[in-house]
Amino acid sequence: MLDYIARAWFVKYLLMTSMVPSLGLAEAETLNENGLQPAEQPILRQQITKDLPESILNFIQKYNIPEEDISVFVQDVAADAPLLMHEADTPFNPASTMKLLTTWSALQVLGPAWSWDTEVWLRGELRDGVLYGDLLLKGYGDPFLVYESFWQIINDLRIKGLRDIRGDIIIDNSFYEVPEVDPGAFDGQPSRVYNAPPSPIMFNFQATRLLLEANSGQDQVKISAFPEPKEDIIENQINLVNDSCARSFTRPYISRQTPGVIQISGKYSADCGQRFIMLLMSSPEEHVFNAFTDFWSKLDGTVGGSWREGRVRDTDERFYVHTSMPLAEQIRLINKWSNNVMTRQLLLSVGAKRYGAPATLEKGRLAVLEVLREQGIPTEGIVIDNGSGLSRDGRVSAEQFGALLQAIWRDPYMPEMLNSLPLLGEDGTMGRRFRHSDMTGRGRFKTGTLRNVSALAGYMLTRSGKRMVVVVLHNGRKSSGYSRTVQNMLLEWVFEQ
Repeated sequence: MLDYIARAWFVKYLLMTSMVPSLGLAEAETLNENGLQPAEQPILRQQITKDLPESILNFIQKYNIPEEDISVFVQDVAADAPLLMHEADTPFNPASTMKLLTTWSALQVLGPAWSWDTEVWLRGELRDGVLYGDLLLKGYGDPFLVYESFWQIINDLRIKGLRDIRGDIIIDNSFYEVPEVDPGAFDGQPSRVYNAPPSPIMFNFQATRLLLEANSGQDQVKISAFPEPKEDIIENQINLVNDSCARSFTRPYISRQTPGVIQISGKYSADCGQRFIMLLMSSPEEHVFNAFTDFWSKLDGTVGGSWREGRVRDTDERFYVHTSMPLAEQIRLINKWSNNVMTRQLLLSVGAKRYGAPATLEKGRLAVLEVLREQGIPTEGIVIDNGSGLSRDGRVSAEQFGALLQAIWRDPYMPEMLNSLPLLGEDGTMGRRFRHSDMTGRGRFKTGTLRNVSALAGYMLTRSGKRMVVVVLHNGRKSSGYSRTVQNMLLEWVFEQ
């Protein structure tokens, strides 16, 4: 087992290759400038401004950006009214800032200590280390069943005396009842990890890790895969080129021209040397089977059969249970690095907890809306879709985000939620903004980006010590190329309030 420090670096490596160490809340983030807790702060009354700051108005006019493409909400957490509202009541596509709704609802419904089980069942007789029958893997939606966790499962099975499996590996995914998803439906990129569909038992975000090695002496590119496909043949169609290494050379295309054959094509530069990339190559069930047999064989275990889908029966024996890391740790991974796959898993868990199994998308959406209404947040016009923000249909207004962030600030689980948000100039998706400036470390924001969509929502500690809720949403082709500049200008303006 890795200790927590090692795990943090391990997690960061995994997430950077598809998609972190957590930082504790500083004293300044829970006290105002007078040393008062939020509940003790006096109510500030201020005039609502509906016009954007002059610097931003001049900028968007210069580049012909329509004002209606931008929605803004700014409010002191101690005030009874917003400081700035612009198009704030209009629902916008929020991109990945949608994850704020899903992760917050999960904390409310599940609680920060919630964990997920992954079970191993036996069907048949276990005698002298040999299972004369089938082994079943049953999942309940653990969003973070990665290498370390899966290795622990396999190793513990060996420690418990299991050596050989004469039958099949049966995957029980009955905890979810979701329609089959085309991974390429969103953007035509079915091999990209962010497009992975949810699955009750999901190994390493369903990503196959490929090592590409340029062998200029043999004028070819070598491909090594983990987990290695057991029932498919990899057909290497990557061409080695002499151009300087570019990002486009690390994005090969995956296709299935014939059954049982995975074709990997594209170009790769000799200048790139060795590179690890992560891609979707198989179904969730086959991917788990490939990972199981890879790990199992490294411990000299054998599997006599193949894999199939099925369900645990009353006569089966539960042999082993693996328990995940708690929700509070998992939402840090989700929000710091904006992991879509984990968020989709989380939405289904929330729905199943509130309305019972099997987990469905509709239950998850209803549960999130119910949590918002319970906390006094208006839900008219909100469209949840898959809960991750990887959608063209999702809708939330800046004013609704503002109400949510105010509710979070007043809630007992506020520290867990704030600790999950990227820290301005320090880590996650905000790590490169305002580094080495007066604003470094003084903001916690969830970001969101899609084609023609950009969003930012969170908290800013101003120079004078005020805590401000800040939301800015951009939708539209004209504004997309300048969205980060507008966001940064707004953050600078808020910082000086």
